[in-house]
Amino acid sequence: MVVYLFKVLQFSGFAMWPVVALIYIQNIKPGLTFVMSQIEDYQEAQQVLEQNDIHIMPSEVHGVISGLLACGLDIQSDEYLEILSDVFNEGQKFNSELKLFFADFYRLVTSSLDKDDLSFEIYLPNEDESQADQANALVAWISGFLLGFGLKQKNYGKLSQDVKEVITDFTEISKLDTHFDETEEDAQALYEIIEYARISTLLCFAELGKGQKTITPENKTLH
Repeated sequence: MVVYLFKVLQFSGFAMWPVVALIYIQNIKPGLTFVMSQIEDYQEAQQVLEQNDIHIMPSEVHGVISGLLACGLDIQSDEYLEILSDVFNEGQKFNSELKLFFADFYRLVTSSLDKDDLSFEIYLPNEDESQADQANALVAWISGFLLGFGLKQKNYGKLSQDVKEVITDFTEISKLDTHFDETEEDAQALYEIIEYARISTLLCFAELGKGQKTITPENKTLH
């Protein structure tokens, strides 16, 4: 599996990888760690979705929201709930539990995307889970991002070349073979793809979503 993964990293669509990697390295602050502050444990989040007959991965939820915000969704709007209900619940309104659940995800994304410390993280199972489980969740996240981005961004022709390359690369990653041999080489390859996705999301947000006011509990009320 490792050979295939490295081929994915090296194919021509990843021409901007050295650029985003350089941005990443230049902006790391001394002592800063990139550990996601998860609102919910991944497996618990999965249970909440399944108990409410929403048969998707938590990573896909996070990916859709990230894609919406990365292409400029108004952070202050409740529109995300309507979009998520259309995508995940056949347009039916969510119950109170799910509204709060998705609001937690929304706050998680908005609070990290708009920070200068690059603290945004892809929402995935923890490292105790198998590489295959992490890879499957990553593919679901990428697919969710592409869906969210596509729902709000209708003028593809006006996107910068960098953003176009991100969308092209993400499309290729969404086709990734997620069979792993659980080797250190596979782990490193998976980490590099996750980092590419993470930094690319920040790049898209900086270009298309930056300037939106970050949501806070004080100025946001669920109805």
